[in-house]
Amino acid sequence: MKDENKTELERLDPESETCFDDLAVVVSEELYARIAVGDNPSTPAGCQLISELIADAILDGFVIRQRTSPRYRWKHTE
Repeated sequence: MKDENKTELERLDPESETCFDDLAVVVSEELYARIAVGDNPSTPAGCQLISELIADAILDGFVIRQRTSPRYRWKHTE
């Protein structure tokens, strides 16, 4: 099948979708807080620090597991 037949993504793991909005809020709040206190996301060291703090905030509120299959796949049309 050619790529032009790919029309949209199909969700394969609806359970992970249930926490998407809550997860986005945690990331947004932590990112905002880190920038507000002067952490600099424009440097590699600053990005590393911010990403570690965001990961820590996520692990405080969510159970994380390694994904063993794709979250999405392309729906195909003929």
